[in-house]
Amino acid sequence: MIFQAGSLLLVIIGAYALKHLHVFGDRDYKVAQGLVFNLTLPCAIILSFATNKHDMKMLWIVLFGFFACAIPLFIVYFGSRGDERNYRAFQMLNASGLNLGAFCLPVVQTFMGASAGLPIIMLDIGNATVATAGSLTITRTLLGMDDSFRSLPMILRLRNIARDFLSSISFDIYMLMLVFMFLHITIPQPIVTLITPFANANAFCTMAMIGLMMEVPDNRKDKVELAKVIAWRAVFGVVIAVAAWTLLPFDERIREIIVLGSFAPITIFSTKFTDSLTGNAKLAGFSLTVTAVLSLIVMTVLHALLPVA
Repeated sequence: MIFQAGSLLLVIIGAYALKHLHVFGDRDYKVAQGLVFNLTLPCAIILSFATNKHDMKMLWIVLFGFFACAIPLFIVYFGSRGDERNYRAFQMLNASGLNLGAFCLPVVQTFMGASAGLPIIMLDIGNATVATAGSLTITRTLLGMDDSFRSLPMILRLRNIARDFLSSISFDIYMLMLVFMFLHITIPQPIVTLITPFANANAFCTMAMIGLMMEVPDNRKDKVELAKVIAWRAVFGVVIAVAAWTLLPFDERIREIIVLGSFAPITIFSTKFTDSLTGNAKLAGFSLTVTAVLSLIVMTVLHALLPVA
């Protein structure tokens, strides 16, 4: 297990090193980002649905994921009062939301096999309803940012929000798989065979993307704000994990998977929204990398310690 976690961490370090050896450029992470969000992650989602049984009781995990993402967003809004508006936006966007599909899914499947993917995907369906667009809308509205958005008529605001959701291929795939689950539609075996190589590449591409995004900020205030985000996420992670272990009506294996997901890092969408609202791309990328490494360590330790057969 240590070697499995180490191999994932090694991909992050390797991609970061290659960037500093000028094999890759500063913006080349967008190539890996495109591969993950438009190819490997959607295929991994479909494969997990295609190869696992769908108990309707797992819809409780969807609801749990929604609250696990939404509640911290509002707590940080009230808890960050007194800070500069840009840094409040950074804290709200990065202290809430779980990087489940792009990060936790490959990690948990590496630890526990392909069948472990379905609970993470169900958790991410709820999480994604906020993280993929809702967090941006809530943050800029509560903090009074983005005057152009506020000046739009309500119908155009709703249209822009809907476009934010629907333009995410991963979110669209989640919704499609949820429909398949309700209608008891199975994915044909030839499709499963075709997408398997892409799904298997998801872990490598995700870790490479994180390594390529990493860059250490030189601003002391940025580092202080990152420390606040790490502290927020640690508290929320513990609360979400305890709630998952004690409240969810599932066996210990599924509850362990949700506990591991509770300590997932900052979402890719959060880094994108941070860049668009504050213009601080360096802090956004570094924050994702730091929390990804910390999450990998915590998830490895928890997987070793939790009393699951």
